Amino acid sequence: MELASEKLRKELEEELKLSTDQLRGHAWYHGCLPRKDAESLLQEDGEFLIRDSRSSTGDYVLSCFWSGQALHFKIIRVVLRPRKGYSRTLFQFEQEQFDNVPALVRFYVGNRKVVSDSSGAVVSRPVNRTVPLRWLEERYSQPPGPIKKDGAPARRFSFRTASEEMVEANLLRTKDRSGSDPSSLDQLDRKPSLPSAHSDSNLLTGSPEPSPGAQDRNSLPPLSPVFRTGSDPILRPKTPTSHAHGGLALSGSEGRLHSKAPPKPLRAPSVLVSDYCELVPRAPEGPRSHVERLQAEERWRGRAHITETTFGFLDSDGSLPSPQTGDAVEEPGFERPLLETVSSFQPRLFRSLLLPPDNKPLDPKALRNLKSLFAQHDCRTTAFHILQVDCQAARITGVSKEQRQAMGVGSGLELITLPQGQQLRKDLLERHHLIALGIAVDILGCTGAVAERAAALHKIIQVAVELWRSAGDLFAFSAVMEALQLPQITRLEQTWRHLRQNHTQSAIAFEKELKPLLGRLNRAEGNVVPSLKEVCVPPLLPLLCLMEGEERWGESEETCEVLLRVLEAARSIATNASIFRANAEAKLQGFQASPELLEAFKTEFALLLFWGSRGAEADRTERHRKFDRILTVLSQKLE
Repeated sequence: MELASEKLRKELEEELKLSTDQLRGHAWYHGCLPRKDAESLLQEDGEFLIRDSRSSTGDYVLSCFWSGQALHFKIIRVVLRPRKGYSRTLFQFEQEQFDNVPALVRFYVGNRKVVSDSSGAVVSRPVNRTVPLRWLEERYSQPPGPIKKDGAPARRFSFRTASEEMVEANLLRTKDRSGSDPSSLDQLDRKPSLPSAHSDSNLLTGSPEPSPGAQDRNSLPPLSPVFRTGSDPILRPKTPTSHAHGGLALSGSEGRLHSKAPPKPLRAPSVLVSDYCELVPRAPEGPRSHVERLQAEERWRGRAHITETTFGFLDSDGSLPSPQTGDAVEEPGFERPLLETVSSFQPRLFRSLLLPPDNKPLDPKALRNLKSLFAQHDCRTTAFHILQVDCQAARITGVSKEQRQAMGVGSGLELITLPQGQQLRKDLLERHHLIALGIAVDILGCTGAVAERAAALHKIIQVAVELWRSAGDLFAFSAVMEALQLPQITRLEQTWRHLRQNHTQSAIAFEKELKPLLGRLNRAEGNVVPSLKEVCVPPLLPLLCLMEGEERWGESEETCEVLLRVLEAARSIATNASIFRANAEAKLQGFQASPELLEAFKTEFALLLFWGSRGAEADRTERHRKFDRILTVLSQKLE
């Protein structure tokens, strides 16, 4: 006895070393344990085990104890056929679907989620077996069912939908199903259960359980167990004949149509067997917003399959975080997003603190006031003023509930990836270019000595460093760097030489750090920051240019790879919109902005300063073309 016990223990240990995805590798799986024996092992609420279904071979049953009684739930098997020649089997109780039973058990135990809404049962403590499955199979190898004349148990037919079980049960072949001749149908002697898979082509058969008085009804021909799709009638035999497996068969000349057609089979999986607790399957709740759909797809990358069922993308997590944590109530119904056709920048309605009414382009007095204003603030403070305006322009922070309803999403970072975000993309491209023009005017406006221009250039480089490292505003960073690489700025050889001689650290940082960083941003290469938590405004320029058809990469062998990386970056931007918003709010918390300096970085102010009150709303292309000529003239006068 001790040797036998030791052998069983070692066999059990080897069994439990199997992969966690294999059902046999878990001690809470009891194989062919009968119902009564399973109930005797369950004593307290929350205890559970998984066993094989003895009434439906190939299916699994969750037996648990709850509210003073033992409950049994047949695990629903869903067979998905997204394309011909391929199928995928999933397991579920009522909503969440999983690739295997162990994953299903881990989810319900780990999250303490109710198995069914009607019972409220929660499984939390497994009841583990102490013997290997082989021992259980040998002990309970005689399943209840009809007995043959020779005393051996009759072969049981299952309701399984897997291909190997269909072969074993000798189900109806495809070629026999296509016609109306019933000669090849296998006739058994009880009605089948409803199918539990999403397929109208599953023809399910089963063997009977002996019942009292069965001999008295032998004179009546049993109904055919074959359910046919649509409104096709049930086939009923006229004269029973013997069958190799103990059932009955129909011949083509003996069959006749039943007087009443059966109801159409249910389209959703269901469990209507009285021996089990009822489960009401339902489709998982879909994500409520664009970013939630992206988050769900990210979690299921490599696993999600678009199927022909109504379940769409299969998601194991039914509760997704809302991108707007302050909104606890879901918006009722669907509201079509508003298509913006007018720019959000309205110079006519802008009331300036620094410009007089009806100002002229590049007003000298306004330029002098701006230089004095910039000199009063350090580079870090300037960078945070730019960050605050950028977050408002890109609709990252300060977005009202009405704005979210109008946009159809929770953030401008999501909107720019959608078709209805075209106007916002144009506005951000305009703002990016105006920031660059403002930097160029600041440098070229220094008409004095070379040292003055070099000092201005040095401070602007430090502002770029602060935008990158302190503020996490990569949108404004790329605009400042674009200004420093304009032809009108790069041609100032004396200014750059003076910078390298007197502001060596800034020159080195510009050449060795900032320029390579800008190149990686434009090509969407790798991680440009140590952590996602340090970014408030991601690099939007490559996406904006791609979506609006503005060429930035030229023709090269890497162009396709760059485009794919930009699209992948766009997906990441929309998915992490809530993270960028939280980062911006954390950095700007407690920041006291100067109203005058804040206005200096607003887009409406730049439009009025560069083109005056009359030309601020002229055509964008024409405005930029004329201003480029002005910058060229200023640059040529300096050196």
